[in-house]
Amino acid sequence: MHRKQRIAIGGALASIALAACVATAGHHEAAEKAPDVKLNVVNVLTAQGVKIWVPESIFAKKGDVVELRLINKLDQEHGYKIAAFGVEKVVAAEAAETVSFTADKAGIFPIACQLHPPHVAGQIVVLE
Repeated sequence: MHRKQRIAIGGALASIALAACVATAGHHEAAEKAPDVKLNVVNVLTAQGVKIWVPESIFAKKGDVVELRLINKLDQEHGYKIAAFGVEKVVAAEAAETVSFTADKAGIFPIACQLHPPHVAGQIVVLE
């Protein structure tokens, strides 16, 4: 192989390696941020016969990424809605779903079951 061919091949390989590094670096930059608040929230029936999501209160700081694993232990589907953050999920009977959102505003916001409004759900408290 001639010297010019070796240089051309070496340059092409270097370009491919550089492109792979740039693609990998971009991938790491685009990776999702790990949640700041990560909780299991379980739908249960209390001794008084009330269906609730536990814990009833969730706390976060403004700007936190919140990830909730909604676990429905009951034999009927139930909803989980936080209107202030665009969260609305239906969890099938004896199933689980995950929701994620950014708590981008401070305040106290209700959590409701959009399917069964009388069911007690709770609140999310987002601190400034």
